Amino acid sequence: MYIRVKQEKSGHVKKSNNEVRIVPPVLRGVEAGSELFCELLVNDDEVDCRSFSREVVDGVDLSEVNVSSCVFDHVSFPGCRFREARLTDVLFENCDLSNVDLSGSVLFRVEFRSCKLMGTNLSDGVLNNVLFRHCNARYMNLSMGRLKQVLFAHGDMQGSALESCRLEAVAFDTCSLVEAEFSRTSLKGMDLTSSRLEGLRLGVGDLRGVIVSPVQALDLTRYLGLVVKDV
Repeated sequence: MYIRVKQEKSGHVKKSNNEVRIVPPVLRGVEAGSELFCELLVNDDEVDCRSFSREVVDGVDLSEVNVSSCVFDHVSFPGCRFREARLTDVLFENCDLSNVDLSGSVLFRVEFRSCKLMGTNLSDGVLNNVLFRHCNARYMNLSMGRLKQVLFAHGDMQGSALESCRLEAVAFDTCSLVEAEFSRTSLKGMDLTSSRLEGLRLGVGDLRGVIVSPVQALDLTRYLGLVVKDV
């Protein structure tokens, strides 16, 4: 078992083999209407090419809904369920999806910008080309998910659950992963040098091939059963 320790050098920085290239949502033809989001779903389970702003969608069951080419700005979803939903080409900006149930959902070309995602349940989901930027995602649940081309940037993910996940081209850029759960999730080739890892929960095998800083490597020695002695 090996851990790659990244030494900081001036000048060129070699890119990780786990490089992420996110394809943004395609939002052509999006229009703002007078109807509320939940009103459009009364007689239909599909919404497309619409923009919604400063709306509260309270306690609505939106399971198996299909949302495509939509923008949500300052929209809150307290007590809502999106189980097994399909979200394609969707932008959430300054939205509150805390404790929303999105388990089993499929997200393709979706962006969350400056959103509250505290306790959001995305377990058993499929995420492809998804961006989380400047989000409060404490205790978010991504367990048993399949993530491909996903970027978590400048976010607070303290206590989040990512156990038993399949990660392909996934990156964490300047995130707080304090006390996050990564058990049975391979971190091979992933560069975590810019993120906080204190109290990270995972197994020895999950660390194989992960890229960390010298200081982080010292903190992770406890998973190897090593005792570091000052001399």
